[in-house]
Amino acid sequence: KVAAATLTIVLLLSGSALQGAVVISNLPNSNLGGSTLSDTAWKAVVFRTGSQPTLLSAVTVGLNPDPTSAPVPIDQNVTVSLYSVTTNNTPNTLLATTGLTPVTMSARQGLYSFNSIAGTAMEASTAYALVLSSDLSKIKWGSNGSNTNEPTTANGFAYITFVQSLNTGTNWTTSSAVNNAFSIQVIPEPSTYALLVLAVVGLGAQWWRRGRKVA
Repeated sequence: KVAAATLTIVLLLSGSALQGAVVISNLPNSNLGGSTLSDTAWKAVVFRTGSQPTLLSAVTVGLNPDPTSAPVPIDQNVTVSLYSVTTNNTPNTLLATTGLTPVTMSARQGLYSFNSIAGTAMEASTAYALVLSSDLSKIKWGSNGSNTNEPTTANGFAYITFVQSLNTGTNWTTSSAVNNAFSIQVIPEPSTYALLVLAVVGLGAQWWRRGRKVA
């Protein structure tokens, strides 16, 4: 019975890790419009990771047509990237990117997941920037309709700020708009998860030995 219980715990942990956890979110995309992105106009949300290394599992962003009156469906392009961050919260080194990706918008307020940067490693207690941009066709980074509420966080992750650039990421300034719609989902870094499983197995072994002594 003890061994079965231990196996159940391990399987539950494994399933949870594979599915990932949303660690920072500003959903839903409930407001038509949003921040205009282009080849020169970039915007980013800066955040800090928790106390354990993680891997990106999925990134979801709210996207709307530019202009908002454009008939749908419409194809526009977006680039979603992860950057390291300097001490003044400026995106610095490119770590992973989807590249310019076509998005077919069948509605004016949609949520789109980008899994091509899944598996990107993030160190513990480290600041990163999720950066969005487009091309000459432009696209809008939708918003959740709130001008005051900051993104919600979990698992030790922390929201820092939104920043924007009007010259292709050369210079950045803090953005007063903190309502762009997005969520970031992560899974434990493999070595961390392996240690967790080993700890559970070890605990199960102790229970099993104690059970034998009692018997």
